[in-house]
Amino acid sequence: MDVSILDQTQLIEGESSESEFNKTVALAQYLDELGYTRYWLSEHHSTDALAGSAPEVLASYLLAKTTNIRVGTGGVMLPHYSAYKVAEMFNVMSALAPGRVDLGVGRAPGGYHLSNIALQSGVIAKRNVDQFPQKLNEIAHYFKNLVPEGSVVKGLQTTPKVSQPAVLWLLGSSIDSAKLAAEQGLPYVFAHFINYEPGAMAEAIELYRRHFKPSATLSNPKVIIAIKTILADTDEQAQMIAKSALHANFYLHRGVLSRLVAPNKALSEIQTDKEWAEIEAIKETYLIGSKLTVAQQLKALQSELAIDEVMTLSPIYDFEARKNSLKLLKAVTDTL
Repeated sequence: MDVSILDQTQLIEGESSESEFNKTVALAQYLDELGYTRYWLSEHHSTDALAGSAPEVLASYLLAKTTNIRVGTGGVMLPHYSAYKVAEMFNVMSALAPGRVDLGVGRAPGGYHLSNIALQSGVIAKRNVDQFPQKLNEIAHYFKNLVPEGSVVKGLQTTPKVSQPAVLWLLGSSIDSAKLAAEQGLPYVFAHFINYEPGAMAEAIELYRRHFKPSATLSNPKVIIAIKTILADTDEQAQMIAKSALHANFYLHRGVLSRLVAPNKALSEIQTDKEWAEIEAIKETYLIGSKLTVAQQLKALQSELAIDEVMTLSPIYDFEARKNSLKLLKAVTDTL
């Protein structure tokens, strides 16, 4: 099974954005050497917890710092932007690093109300949401240096012209996104880390595969699941380092997006049985454990969903522990 990473450039308590971006570069180079398939960057705005507000800029930088790994976005939040501008940005990247660029796009805002307004020059974000399928179709055409039928920009060229344009992926966490990916013949990423309602992932992937229509760029359905994973040499160690992420998730449920805190500080204020039950429920949305434990969990998912690739989010406080977790995950997927 192929394995990739979605890096949210999660900020650590007490550390600067500059420091965390340096770690992102080092991690991309490390995973390039390990043989990871792709390294994607997320888009978030107006938060002190995640630094990745311009994934296309960071992706360009990482392409220059790596050799083999595919690099891209997970994703560009398309409702904010011109489809033509996005296509041209990624054509430039593809000219600089042929055959290594992915463009994952999503319809979520990647932020809150004020950042949505600011990104769309004062236009209320909701007004543009329904343009997403149209913009997605436009990008697919622009990558072929075409314009959609009936377009008002007939004769438009997408520059620079490239021999290997970026691969367009649709990101989603619902049956609506699954249907859209199937209709447009695009590879699909289900964001399990966003929608971990029981059965939601299986329903979306089954629908996508059943309704998939082959396209000029993809003859058969292709699925990635994006899921949080935390591995260590033992189950006990993995449970310990997972506390930082569980702490962040607990407060995210309360509308607070927070930096990662050290495992020995995380969850120290959790007291009631109801709160601990919530923590245990959050754990069920992760893959946490040793190689053996996570291998068993991934085998079960692979058997149930026939997934082609797993994309990890690994919110781990200590950088060396994070590298070790990702190394162990690569060892697991090599056996599947």
